Amino acid sequence: PASVGIVADTGWENDCLWSTGERTDAATFFNNVTKPLAEKYGMDAYFIRAQDGNRTPLPPLQDTQAPGTEDIPMFGSRGGKLNQSCTSKYKVAAIRQQLRRLGATTATTNMGLTMEEVHRMRTNDVKWERKTYPLIDTRVYRATVQEQLARRQIPYLITSQCDGCPHKDFPRWQRTSPETLIELSKFEARFNGEFFLTGQRIPLLRAIDHMAAEKSMDIFEACDDGYCFT
Repeated sequence: PASVGIVADTGWENDCLWSTGERTDAATFFNNVTKPLAEKYGMDAYFIRAQDGNRTPLPPLQDTQAPGTEDIPMFGSRGGKLNQSCTSKYKVAAIRQQLRRLGATTATTNMGLTMEEVHRMRTNDVKWERKTYPLIDTRVYRATVQEQLARRQIPYLITSQCDGCPHKDFPRWQRTSPETLIELSKFEARFNGEFFLTGQRIPLLRAIDHMAAEKSMDIFEACDDGYCFT
C-alpha cells in the first residue's frame, strides 16, 4: 500500500478540466481533492516544485522557454522536433528530491498508468527507486477507474498535462479554454515562426482550425514517459 502521494508542480497546469466541469489550476485540485483524499486513507500528500542546485524552486516551466533554452518538444518549421527535457527536470526530479527530503534511501514508486498505456511502461533508471504499475498489473482500464471514482463521488481530472504541451492531440486542444489558447498563441510567437506547439507547424489557432476541418493527418505522439498525461 502507498504511504505517500507526491504531485510534481510544473507551474504550467493552470487550465485543468475536472470531471465536474470545473476548471482550475493543478494546485487547487490538489488542495481540494488529492490531499483530503490521501489524508482520509492515512497518506501524506505533497505538491512540490523541483529545485535547482541552490535548493531554489524552479520558475514556472513556461517562463523558462525561449529560443535556445527550450525544454519542451516543439515542432520545428523545417521539420524535426526538439528534444524533451521538461519531464525529467520538472516531474522526475521533483518527486525524487521530495523522496530524499523525506529520508528515503530506497523507494517503490507506483505509476498511475492504465492498460491503454502499456507502451509507456519504463524500466528503472536508478538503483534506489523501483517503478511499479499496479493498475496495469491488475489489468485496469481508464474507464474502470473513472467509473469507480464517479461511484464514490470523487472528482478527477479529465487529463493531466501542461497547458502548452506539444504532445496534446486534437481532443485535448478542444478541451483547452479559449483564454488559454490565446495565451499559448502569444507563447508560441516567442519563437518567431521557427518552432510550433503542433505538428501542423503553423500558428496554434490556425492549426486547431485545420484539425477541426479534418485537414490534418497528424498522428498523436503521446508522451513516452509515464510521469505525464496520467
